[in-house]
Amino acid sequence: MTKTTDDLSGPAPSPGGGLLPTLFKIRAVIDGLAKAAATLAAIGVLFACIAISWAVFSRGALGWNTIWEMEASVYTLIYAALLSAAYTDRAGGQIGVRILADRLSGRAAEAHRLVMDLLTLALFLVFTWSAWDLFSHSWSTGWTSGTIWGPPLWLPQAAFPIGGALLVLAVGIDIVIRLCGGRIPQPDLGGGH
Repeated sequence: MTKTTDDLSGPAPSPGGGLLPTLFKIRAVIDGLAKAAATLAAIGVLFACIAISWAVFSRGALGWNTIWEMEASVYTLIYAALLSAAYTDRAGGQIGVRILADRLSGRAAEAHRLVMDLLTLALFLVFTWSAWDLFSHSWSTGWTSGTIWGPPLWLPQAAFPIGGALLVLAVGIDIVIRLCGGRIPQPDLGGGH
């Protein structure tokens, strides 16, 4: 049996039309990237703990000089903070003042969230643009750390545009979804902050 247009029934089209399902698929991909980056960040924190512990042990117990351990740990922790930014934002783990947000409901709460996301997007667009400029300058000039170890500085500085771009993508897709009439689920904060 073939259906005619009179036979078609189902939910009314959403305000974003067929665009919203595609946007939510893009959001899921960005969330997957953010989760993968946060996993790398967690591994980086573990590496930094091991490197610092090794430095303390080798200097204190063995009397050896340490050259790379502290600097590598600092660079790794920078990566951890920036690579996990998009995931942390999605999970609601950022520090925020909720005095106003908790008092709003309905359209006012949605407008407040949109304004906060637009401000976040603007801030991180500037951050990411500036970070890219710093990274590309370090890359093109061969700039290195002034330490004995002397790694190229583009390595730690790459964390800035990568982490910033992930957060820009995550916040940007949420803004587009909201503007198309979609609803973004609020993170479950569990025990809160």
